[in-house]
Amino acid sequence: MAAGKNPYLRYRIINACLTSKRKKHWSPDELIAKLGEHDLQISLRSLKSDLENMRCDERLGYFAPIVYCRTNKGYYYTDPDYSIDALPLSEEDIQAFSVLVNSLQKYKGALVVNQLEGMFDKLGKVAEQLKQKDKPQHGIIEFEKVPYYKGIMYFDPIMHALHNKQPIKITYKKFDHDNPYTHIFHPYLLKEYKSRWYTRGYSELRKTNVTLALDRIEEIVEHPAPFKENKEDNIYACFRHTIGVTIVKGDVEEVELLFTPSQGNYVKTLHLHDTQTTIADNDEGLRVTLALKPNYELLQTLLSYGAEVKVLKPLSLQEKIKEALGKACALYE
Repeated sequence: MAAGKNPYLRYRIINACLTSKRKKHWSPDELIAKLGEHDLQISLRSLKSDLENMRCDERLGYFAPIVYCRTNKGYYYTDPDYSIDALPLSEEDIQAFSVLVNSLQKYKGALVVNQLEGMFDKLGKVAEQLKQKDKPQHGIIEFEKVPYYKGIMYFDPIMHALHNKQPIKITYKKFDHDNPYTHIFHPYLLKEYKSRWYTRGYSELRKTNVTLALDRIEEIVEHPAPFKENKEDNIYACFRHTIGVTIVKGDVEEVELLFTPSQGNYVKTLHLHDTQTTIADNDEGLRVTLALKPNYELLQTLLSYGAEVKVLKPLSLQEKIKEALGKACALYE
């Protein structure tokens, strides 16, 4: 991948190296190799340019204390507590952030951003924390951190194609395939599930709408073909009775689950799906129903509860759970 397209990702990877507790000094070759592990090919000249930007670029505002040690032949931070992830915000930054949060709040409840409402709440809490005059020097809110995600660099090109109704040519390689293949793709939607991003659109290769994972994309370029408008009745409705992103054919089924009393307390406070309905809550446990099309993600979700849940309906899903648990038990025999 061309290095120039992902400067901020490179800065974050370099920062992760220089803040490592296991290794203080990083040679140019080691930094280049680490970037290469993330599919970011970069020359020595470009690396030095990145380091200089992190030190001096006022637009970035990092002013990173990066120094080269001739004795250890490597770069390091002179301030061991420095990180670009821990930069303080100016009063102007805080005001701008608050304005942004207030602007986003007005979109709460809109169909297109229903999945982002939790993010709005998080941003609002952060803005309130930042405005506290006597706030402590350390952070007082700790959010779940999203780990490095390979495909995130393709988010902007797909978003651009969505806005401009621009077909794109995607080189795509599934995890279980040896060779990549090419989609002429007409994107209609970007969707997140468990910190991974997916795009749904029409594939001229498949002659139908498909969902592609960004972390399996190897290259995206614009394509001159005319844009094909979406023919699905409602692009959001296809996920209405689905957990995750795997869309399966067939009718919506009633999924009935029985959770142990202890696990039921958690399921009552954080539903598995917005169709979840409680039909019994007693000493036996919490019995709920969901209106879903059973798919891979539902299976994985239920397996994650282990012995804390029993599938009552449908029998086909119950059999799949039993088969999967049997295979898991066999690993320990």
